[in-house]
Amino acid sequence: NLKRPREPFGPLVKRQPLDRPKMKLAFVPFARRSPGLIAQLLQSSYAHLIEELPNQKAEELVRAWHEYDADVYAEPDTVGACGFFSLLNGEVVGLGSWNPIDWPRVAVIGHNCVLPQHQGRGYGRRQIEELLRRFHDAGFQKAVVCTDEHPFFEPAQRMYLSCDFKESRRHAGELLPQYAMIEYERRVRGQDV
Repeated sequence: NLKRPREPFGPLVKRQPLDRPKMKLAFVPFARRSPGLIAQLLQSSYAHLIEELPNQKAEELVRAWHEYDADVYAEPDTVGACGFFSLLNGEVVGLGSWNPIDWPRVAVIGHNCVLPQHQGRGYGRRQIEELLRRFHDAGFQKAVVCTDEHPFFEPAQRMYLSCDFKESRRHAGELLPQYAMIEYERRVRGQDV
């Protein structure tokens, strides 16, 4: 059993952790990109889930995304003003949106996604942090977000919890009846975001 001799002043060569380039996300209004991109991002980001859904449910979901996309560009001062694309070095990697219908009490986080090739790098969390910053600046008191109990959404569930959201309730699922919808909430005002 050979032991490596201790190096009295540390290793001779300082070991560096593997560097991941620090990339800064930029958040730009929906209006800065062409119609159709929102629906395309959502379809790409949720492609694995769509494959599992019954055809009718998948078609309804895709149709709803296209309707939302059309609404964003038809109503740029209302629906279109409540969201952004996330850009990494000029490339769109995701989006975040919200519904301010209950201002100033509650902001509801809406569609948000990160393209599969960019997932697992913290970009979804950065989008949620940006939404929370905007909610704080706009004077909202509370933020709410819903996600599905389906295993596809486990990363989102963990992310919301890591952003200090607390599960507030579960109710009947919308995508597949065997999976509940999970609602999370957190205070916005009175906390640094």
